[in-house]
Amino acid sequence: MSHDNRGMKLRSRDGHFEMADFDLKRVENGYWMWIECKFDGHNGGHWLAPDPAGAVSAVRVLYEPHVWADPVEAFAARDRWEAQQERRG
Repeated sequence: MSHDNRGMKLRSRDGHFEMADFDLKRVENGYWMWIECKFDGHNGGHWLAPDPAGAVSAVRVLYEPHVWADPVEAFAARDRWEAQQERRG
């Protein structure tokens, strides 16, 4: 992924702080949102997508990319994902 659309966020789990990468990638029909994951020994990432269970405004991380219609929609989903993570503690 290119670094021109990369953002960094500070996140914490169980007192461990790290920087989390979010990448927005332009594709033919819209945008993909990549979230880097380095927790619990996992060093990779996932694609942000709407919750397949149909929960209103809920988002999930999946292994297959989801096409968001525009970058505003993708970043709003990223913000909802972060809020979901904070509620889980």
